[in-house]
Amino acid sequence: MKRINHRIICLLVLLLTAAVTVKGQQGKLYPAEEKVNLFTDRMLYISGEEVHFSAFLSSYEQHQPQLSLILYAELISPDGKSVAGSKFALVNNAAEGCLAIPKDIISGVYYLRAYTKYMRNLGPEAYSYAGIKIVNPLRNDVMIGNDTSGFEKKQVNVNTTDAPTIIIGKNEFAPRYRVNVSIKAPGAALSERLCISVVPQASASENSLQLPVIQHQVKSMRYYPETVGVSITGVVKDNTSGNALANTRINLSIIGHGRDFMAMQTDAAGRYFFSLPNYKGFRDLFLCAENTADIRPKILVDNDFCAVPVHLPSPVFKLTADERAVAYQMAMNTRLEQVYAADTIHRANAEEMVDGAFYGTPTDMVSIDNYVQLPTLEEYFNELPTLVKVRKRHGEKYFKVFGSQAEMAIFDPLVMVDWVAINAPQKILAVSPQNIARIEVLNVPYVKGDITYGGILSIISKRGDFAGIDLPASGIFLNYLFVSDQQICAENNVVSPNIPDARNTLYWEPNLKLDADNTANFSFTTPDTPGHYAIVLKGKTADGGIFTRTKEFEVKQGN
Repeated sequence: MKRINHRIICLLVLLLTAAVTVKGQQGKLYPAEEKVNLFTDRMLYISGEEVHFSAFLSSYEQHQPQLSLILYAELISPDGKSVAGSKFALVNNAAEGCLAIPKDIISGVYYLRAYTKYMRNLGPEAYSYAGIKIVNPLRNDVMIGNDTSGFEKKQVNVNTTDAPTIIIGKNEFAPRYRVNVSIKAPGAALSERLCISVVPQASASENSLQLPVIQHQVKSMRYYPETVGVSITGVVKDNTSGNALANTRINLSIIGHGRDFMAMQTDAAGRYFFSLPNYKGFRDLFLCAENTADIRPKILVDNDFCAVPVHLPSPVFKLTADERAVAYQMAMNTRLEQVYAADTIHRANAEEMVDGAFYGTPTDMVSIDNYVQLPTLEEYFNELPTLVKVRKRHGEKYFKVFGSQAEMAIFDPLVMVDWVAINAPQKILAVSPQNIARIEVLNVPYVKGDITYGGILSIISKRGDFAGIDLPASGIFLNYLFVSDQQICAENNVVSPNIPDARNTLYWEPNLKLDADNTANFSFTTPDTPGHYAIVLKGKTADGGIFTRTKEFEVKQGN
């Protein structure tokens, strides 16, 4: 059944890829292209804060399905250097989340950019960018800018008769006042994805950047759409000659909670592609290629974030008088938040604690401590009634898993120690039984990736240290980022009556829903700090334009 499912999935991927091709210049076919629409809660931030964003995918061609389920978001400098980045799940072609600004960053103009891995075939010019100003009140140095053009706005005007309106009843409020807001768009042809924020007026400037128009055409398919979870790609080369190694088996193990194993053969160009499970946070991976007598393989892993150089406008960092005053107050709020922040206890998601074997329940399991200690591990296989025996072939020892299906006599088993494939029986048999906790066996054919195995022999050490075995020389360890666990950011519109109000964003809704009458209602609490604020509604029109609507109000003492 596993083999049938694997073949069906491969066929569906091929059919899906063929179904989303559109005709380009001179009648050539190339896959449908994606683009990202990106919005942030504001434009001015203090180091150490979080940038909240909302993003959604659309296509350059109408009526084309979206492929990618993972969004990449990065905070970069104008010269393209990444200072923070994460990956977010796309649900219904949309994602929202937040990126933490490093506390030691220097003041300057930076960019939040978003893209899918599939978009990397087009290069950085196809990504979406939002410029932001970051102030670090604890550092005197400032990023040197050399461009006075600023940001080129992508905003479009919505027809006056169709424009959404923001209604708040009056324009002045006292601190800690509950404001009810109504959004009305009776005649507006808007997309379903809208976002709204309530922020200091001086921090709410338009910040979208439109890079020069490029010819959107995929010239080579190095990066494929991530249709399940994040992926890891790269190339295997001969460490001596530097030549790419085709048809070389490469194994990938996920170590720790959510452990898993994958295997595949490299293609004609020596490249490999692993589609990883939909996990969250960082996980330890181990990749290794199988050695041969004459070749020493070397594994190269593609950077999971785009590393192609890009040079963006670098405006001279200046703050207006209003921005300077707001930045000062925001810095004070950031400090207050640090002082009054409530203690938090991390609770692991139940999904994250799943720790079963990827192959399910084993056919047979031997717990070493349940038996009289034998001097060698080989004796446990040959003396105990297990489904695995040690045999010899051409003078070399190997493991044989016995089962009733014909494939068990054709294919070699997958042999693992702590979920890492070890193709060296002599090393395994040299391990002291005192270091082994249990042996698990699956005695049916198993398909993993594009490889068929004659069963599975899984050896689990007591300390999780691979029982002291030297891992393959071609192997590399990676602490790899899966989907961010900051998909849902901390609530930022709740005010405690007992502590100072330290919010810099008073309200943020990355996915505002309109009802059947094209209206929406929400409420927020005004801050302790008097000043000018703005309600900012951003979204996309049905014909593809990006619009921004604002409603200003003032907070005064004594109102």
